[in-house]
Amino acid sequence: MGRPELLAIDLDGTLLGAGGTVSGANREALHRATSEGLSYVIATGRTLSECGDILESIDYSGALIAASGALLQDVTAARTLDRLTVPARDVEHAVSHVLETPSLAMLLKDHHTCGVDYLMVGVGDIHPVSAWWFESTGATYKRVERLDDDPWPEDTVRVGAIGSPHACAPMVDAIDAALGDRVLARHWEAVTSSAHHGTAVHLLEVFHPQADKWTMLQSHCRREGLDSERAAAVGDGVNDVLLLQQCGLGVAVENADHRVLAVADAVTGPHHADGVAHLIHDLLDGKLRLAGACAE
Repeated sequence: MGRPELLAIDLDGTLLGAGGTVSGANREALHRATSEGLSYVIATGRTLSECGDILESIDYSGALIAASGALLQDVTAARTLDRLTVPARDVEHAVSHVLETPSLAMLLKDHHTCGVDYLMVGVGDIHPVSAWWFESTGATYKRVERLDDDPWPEDTVRVGAIGSPHACAPMVDAIDAALGDRVLARHWEAVTSSAHHGTAVHLLEVFHPQADKWTMLQSHCRREGLDSERAAAVGDGVNDVLLLQQCGLGVAVENADHRVLAVADAVTGPHHADGVAHLIHDLLDGKLRLAGACAE
């Protein structure tokens, strides 16, 4: 099938090295892709507020598939192009289960409409990892004690919480039991945060049931007149699984979660050894093609 029309690239654990920055080799490969007509789109669990410096470091000005596919954002204009929000009644249910634990509920908001990134709900202390994240990324937040004080009840794109795996698992079970397929609820390790904290830190995430990087890739392709079936993607985390399954070529970095490796058509090098650069060169040199076919 030949070369893809578009390459979707995850950030943490994929394009970013162990230090959370883009290596020179990866930057050079991205520049080569642009000069040789291979378009790419960044697809990340972060929002624009949380990766602005990273995007600036690679001179990126395209669309951003953000919040694991709950948002499609215009990087240059800093505005939302498409979104999938969690209905207010489902937010209320999810938050009630979070607040039965010592955790604060972290409501990720659409910054374009709210002017803030997070609404922190509850009376406890902010988790040290959350405090570190806000300081290191520049993401903004507002605190309220009760969900009734949420000024933007219709603008929640993710309900979240931070805790140990043992703390997050019961919350997911309770939310699944209460809401079923009305939401997508999961918890998984925050690799960057765990590295900072020194122990395993998991993120509880509750999304609209259709929120996924693949969904927003399709939205982006419709806007740009591209064929999503001729897109390739590279990633490492559970929020990349459907994207890699559905696009024309799904590539896992070597350090990827086992669930990502299980669905990938191909594997490139690890994130700390310029795996994305190797993938881009393989695509441009015709060594790797759509549908996972390798050229000898």
